[in-house]
Amino acid sequence: QSNALHELEIRLYQIKKWQYVFYKHIILHGLNVSVAFGARNTNLDEVLVMEPFWRVFWLTLNTSYGMEFFMQSLAKRGVLSQQSMLKLQRILMASASISATYVIIGRVNVLVALASVTLNFQNRHHDVANTMLISIIYALY
Repeated sequence: QSNALHELEIRLYQIKKWQYVFYKHIILHGLNVSVAFGARNTNLDEVLVMEPFWRVFWLTLNTSYGMEFFMQSLAKRGVLSQQSMLKLQRILMASASISATYVIIGRVNVLVALASVTLNFQNRHHDVANTMLISIIYALY
């Protein structure tokens, strides 16, 4: 069972890695740039942060990040079992991913997200320059 638990932990960290890539390029760069430069003449009632699903997304995203480190500390100290920590992390990862889906549909410009991913792998370690380039091009587009 120890080997199975180890395999599960490896799989969860792989999922977490790609969830971070998704977060960085779809949510952080894609959503922010798309909303910042794509929304013109927006009515206050249509503002994304006023939507209930945005608040759920923001809450689950921040809870996931905060709880991940907190639960790891508890597991290392023996207060929380590794198995319980992994179960709780799966719930947090799933809820954050599901709520993110509602936020990005129809709001993220796919070209912005693809440009972000491409520049991340082609022009590594230049996040600020990459994001500024994408923002300028999209604003002019």
